[in-house]
Amino acid sequence: VVFNSAGAHIPKLAGASLACVDATALPNALNMYVTAPGKRTSAPPHTDKQDVLVVQTSGKKHWRVYSPPIPSIKPSADMFARGKGDDNLPLFSFEKDFGSELLLETTLEAGDALFVPAAFPHTTDTAEEGLEETSIHLTFGVDT
Repeated sequence: VVFNSAGAHIPKLAGASLACVDATALPNALNMYVTAPGKRTSAPPHTDKQDVLVVQTSGKKHWRVYSPPIPSIKPSADMFARGKGDDNLPLFSFEKDFGSELLLETTLEAGDALFVPAAFPHTTDTAEEGLEETSIHLTFGVDT
């Protein structure tokens, strides 16, 4: 379940969103993601147009972050919106067909944070062994 712009609609999250603005002097959008355990793909591979700071607030979530796809492989694709709309970034051929390399594979636990730069593909799941509870994380999308 995705709660887009949660920082603008959930009063207890508004303070965190405003603190991010104060710290960065940049606009941001705070989204909240709630994922049940056992999801093989909770977010398919995609890129974002903004830098993303992830804060795991409850449970655990497995993350993989890749280097940006080689632009010449699909020059018409928007590097900041890969894996969205009609663009497909299939995980099974991501490295071979798009020239991306796995840069980070980690499992975030409550209290952990992760920074994902704009245009860096990432994917998440809760299917890893030991991920038996609902995962909740916040993302601060910072427009840099």
